[in-house]
Amino acid sequence: MDIRRRLREAKGLTPTESQLAGTVLAMGERIQGASIKELAAASATSVATVHRLCKKLGVEGLKELKVELARAAARGERPADVDFDFPFDAGWGAERVAAGMKSLYAEAIEETLEALDAEALGRVADLVRGASVVDVYTESHNLYPAQMFVDRLLSAGRSATCHEGQERKIRTALTSDASHVAVLISYSGVNLFFPQLLPVLAERGVPTVLIGAPMARDRNPGLAEYLLIGDSESTLHRITQFASHISVQFVLDTLYSCVIAGDYERSIEFIRSTLPYTRKPGL
Repeated sequence: MDIRRRLREAKGLTPTESQLAGTVLAMGERIQGASIKELAAASATSVATVHRLCKKLGVEGLKELKVELARAAARGERPADVDFDFPFDAGWGAERVAAGMKSLYAEAIEETLEALDAEALGRVADLVRGASVVDVYTESHNLYPAQMFVDRLLSAGRSATCHEGQERKIRTALTSDASHVAVLISYSGVNLFFPQLLPVLAERGVPTVLIGAPMARDRNPGLAEYLLIGDSESTLHRITQFASHISVQFVLDTLYSCVIAGDYERSIEFIRSTLPYTRKPGL
């Protein structure tokens, strides 16, 4: 298994080790010029964490890790022309920016396809189809793809919610039960309301799915299912959440499509029956 895949899929990492692994992936070729102290600072971890991660990856230290990463790049295991954190530079024209974003989109989706477990995706689709209500919990920029996912479920006749306010999130969890499904979205798994939300969902027996990077899974063990996305975007040093946004959107769109494909006739019939009520005037 190549070093980048080992970094993405390593099991038994602590939250700080997962954070460090994500930073290593996000830095790309820039890691070759970084000292161990600079890497620790860039990942908000410690030199000791770097040593522990290297040991868990089966390499002697940062020097050998750099060699493995350089070999992977030389073999072309991942194109080196896409910087998920800074996909454009000062003075780039519109054509070059557009080409860079096209490459970023393609790479983000390809990386997520590598991380996403098709069998887990099928199981989550079954959970959603069997649920009385699908409750989506997230915040910030992830609210936009989450709310679109909810709108699409509603359009196919499936009850779903996604609330922005923290109080509504908790009240939704408090009124849910085992017939609901909770879908949590967080790239890093660090979320201010998770410590309060997760115990409530567990107490009520709500099957809970987390969509996020491997570090999110490691920080929140014991959930029903995990849908993993690519993790080459830094959580600290980036212009904005380009890659993670596209990855989350891709997973949600794919999940929705799996849900509908598994109950196609009923879903399409519901969509057709609602057209007189939802058609825009004049069309």
